[in-house]
Amino acid sequence: MVSSHFFSADSDQRSGTAPKSPGGSAIPVGIAPQTASPPWLLDTLFRNLSYDLEQVADIIDPILTAQNHCYRTDWYVQGIVADDRAFLSTNINADRAIQVTLCGTRWLLGQGRRCAVAMLQPGIADCHAALNFDSLQGFFLTDLGSDGGTWVNGRRLAPAQRHYLQDGDLIKLGSLRFEFLQQRCDQSVWHDA
Repeated sequence: MVSSHFFSADSDQRSGTAPKSPGGSAIPVGIAPQTASPPWLLDTLFRNLSYDLEQVADIIDPILTAQNHCYRTDWYVQGIVADDRAFLSTNINADRAIQVTLCGTRWLLGQGRRCAVAMLQPGIADCHAALNFDSLQGFFLTDLGSDGGTWVNGRRLAPAQRHYLQDGDLIKLGSLRFEFLQQRCDQSVWHDA
């Protein structure tokens, strides 16, 4: 995961505090172990997009403005598709800085050090859930047998159940609620399941 304090969310539009516990105190949110300084955000985007300047230019604004598309929470995970590649951006960390993963088809969500999106929240397991990408049908979420469960739009997922995500879906892992956003900068069409 790559982080940029330079590109952190505008504090005038959203609260700058970390997610709250049920008692109201701020809870530190984990930063993935591969966190780096601002130049690495662009470096990772160039690597993810095969150094295609036009694609980087097309995708940088949706990454920088993703939080403006959150309607129910201040936190998000954004799935980004460019041609046949996919990666994630998120602001789920103590600094609310934008973080970007490398391209892949599966990202772990949880408290563990090997998770692409580290979430140090009550009720979140080390490897709580997996966010996956299928080039034909898009992003889907799977609970990995966590005690606290994985919820999408108020419905609990059964362990190992695939749930294909839509832009704006509300996800709950433990005490953390966040929105899933999607951004495509390709011309392919996903087929409904």
